[in-house]
Amino acid sequence: MTTRVDLEKWRSALDASKDLTLESVGGGEIVITHATGARMVAAWTLAPAPPDPVLHLEAAHARARHHLARLAAHDPAREVTAVMTNELFSRLTDAQPAPLTAPRGARCYTYTPRKVLRRVLDHALDHLNQIDQWLTWRRDGVVPTPTDGWVSSTETLPDDRLALLQPDLDAWLWRIDQAARLLRQRAAGLTAEELDWLPPDGGWPLRRVLHHVARSELLYSTSLDEALPSNDPRQRYAEACRRFDDAVCSAGSRDEHASVVYAGPYGVLRTPEQVIGDLLAIEGELLAGAA
Repeated sequence: MTTRVDLEKWRSALDASKDLTLESVGGGEIVITHATGARMVAAWTLAPAPPDPVLHLEAAHARARHHLARLAAHDPAREVTAVMTNELFSRLTDAQPAPLTAPRGARCYTYTPRKVLRRVLDHALDHLNQIDQWLTWRRDGVVPTPTDGWVSSTETLPDDRLALLQPDLDAWLWRIDQAARLLRQRAAGLTAEELDWLPPDGGWPLRRVLHHVARSELLYSTSLDEALPSNDPRQRYAEACRRFDDAVCSAGSRDEHASVVYAGPYGVLRTPEQVIGDLLAIEGELLAGAA
């Protein structure tokens, strides 16, 4: 069975939402900032991935490694504003998310070369530990004890702005490679039942967690090489729309089989048409709050 995305079916709705979002700038930058993030999340999700989460981890790390190896070429003290916001994160990850209507602000993620390295390594270690906690929970009923010692992408530490010399980068890459290898190795030993076990508190199954780690490593690693140009909100949104349109066109020209999945940055698997529908829903929420 194959499916194709009929872009023309969605074109008028996407264009209308885009035009209204651009008009909203007169009332401030909050709506268009979140809408930029939503367009980019949709574009990222439309990149096809292997259904097997272990293969997804392997492929994502191979691509991320190219960008991580280039980090010493970037200004170590320049903090680049990413498209993701705390508010959009909550909208995408809460079990029962509130509509993203009339958000009070837009707290954006930011990255420097060292911060990218820190987040990639901490994220892999955090979820490597989660595998063992989930297995113990499933087997023995032992509720995990949070071990979060990491610092989020909205916070920048003093060390994140230090110079990144090549020997420093090489040492970071060695640690990241080892963490990525251990995570893949641990994940490869999981059964289908362990991957799909649903925690009693409604938490994520490990299959979703692993797709999330794969997507996130690539997004962290490309945050400087593929940063949106300009600090102008309209230009950033326009570029996000262009990248999303390119991703939709690619999905529309691809015969889809069971050999690929579309995983969002938080591991949820969607069809291309669901991705477009999700985007329109979020922009509709933002515009309803701005009306």
